[in-house]
Amino acid sequence: MEHKITFEELWEHEERQGLQQRLRQDYPSWLRRRRQRRTALASIAVLVVTGFSIFNFQFSTHRKYDNVACNRSGIAEGHWATVAAEILTKEMI
Repeated sequence: MEHKITFEELWEHEERQGLQQRLRQDYPSWLRRRRQRRTALASIAVLVVTGFSIFNFQFSTHRKYDNVACNRSGIAEGHWATVAAEILTKEMI
């Protein structure tokens, strides 16, 4: 049994060949753009998280205390606030 190729089948075959060739040629540049987009999005995400962390850290470390309670007289309250801040900062790091 012989199968004769019709004009429509031949046309579809050639069109498919052209599309396949174009896809093969465009794939490397598409892949490169995809990687660039992913890298850019990952970089932006890292910058946002880092910026958010730094922003929160700055406001959390510079809290002023209203007063300090100490049972030793003669030493200024500011000294104890500074000592407490240093201790808390060292423990956080």
